[in-house]
Amino acid sequence: MLVNNDEIEVICDVLWFAKTNGIMDETQQRLFDRLQVIRVGDCGGTASTEFDVGEIAAIVRVLEFSDVEVGLDEDERALLTKLTS
Repeated sequence: MLVNNDEIEVICDVLWFAKTNGIMDETQQRLFDRLQVIRVGDCGGTASTEFDVGEIAAIVRVLEFSDVEVGLDEDERALLTKLTS
């Protein structure tokens, strides 16, 4: 699945939330490390990447955790919908 820069920024934010809450797993950590290199800052950048099935599952897990803990904003909800469709 291809994601754009804005989605990468959202993913980095929720992965950081998982990290600070001590629930980041190995797949999420590898993904976070990979995305830090390609992200270009807040909205509107040109970065993009593809995720495999395992990475998508890792992102969905952290989005669902975030939803339970603090709720999702509009961008996070849209990403969760995209990844689970």
